[in-house]
Amino acid sequence: MEGFRSFTRAMDRASDVCSQWISADDGTKFSYAEMMLLAAHLDKDFPLEEHQWYTVFPDGEICLLHEDFDEIMPLWKPIASKPIKNKYTGDEFYPQDKQEKENGKYAYCPYCGEKLPEGAAFCPHCGKKVG
Repeated sequence: MEGFRSFTRAMDRASDVCSQWISADDGTKFSYAEMMLLAAHLDKDFPLEEHQWYTVFPDGEICLLHEDFDEIMPLWKPIASKPIKNKYTGDEFYPQDKQEKENGKYAYCPYCGEKLPEGAAFCPHCGKKVG
């Protein structure tokens, strides 16, 4: 088990062994791209408190640990043990120039960060609706 102060770093480690997770809270499934988008959002808008950290187990499970807790709180459980080869850094999701719309459309996919063809309604990389 390893500890991390940012979710982006925890995801980098978890994605060495896993490519899909399920929320321990509500059973929602998340792909790697969706988890990295979530990681960028959490790290930016909801940083951990001083005595908290994310833990990553060898199978890719991600939990939250607080030094005052008696137990580890499961957050995401692995459901696909396929390592990710082409990883994101998390920075792809929030740079100002990548989030600005050009002619009312995103220039980059807000889900996976890849450049979109002009006028795209769906991202050709991750398949999400962008238009």
